[in-house]
Amino acid sequence: MSRSVVYLLLSATLLCCFATLHALPMEGTTLSFRCRCVKTTTSFIDPRTFRRVEILPAGARCRKTEVLITKHDDRTVCVDPKAKWVNKYIKEVMNSLEKKTLKSPLPTQTSRAVSA
Repeated sequence: MSRSVVYLLLSATLLCCFATLHALPMEGTTLSFRCRCVKTTTSFIDPRTFRRVEILPAGARCRKTEVLITKHDDRTVCVDPKAKWVNKYIKEVMNSLEKKTLKSPLPTQTSRAVSA
């Protein structure tokens, strides 16, 4: 391949990359690629005050697992996912969900015998 063809292909590739970057929506995306919890607490929080619990797994957005608790007064608290009380609470919730799904009857189909 001649040099001019290589330069032409390289220029076209860079132009495509540049155009793609400008086509991406950049407004507001910087916040979505950060951890939501700046600091966490290990202090016990009464589960009766919980409105919602979010478990955000580690990934490209944040390197660590985050547990966010929104309380009834609309305050959000980040708790340490390694805290014993947090793990115990999550296990209890998961167990109760398993029991509920096991208790709910699954729809069954009636089978008919077919004689040949």
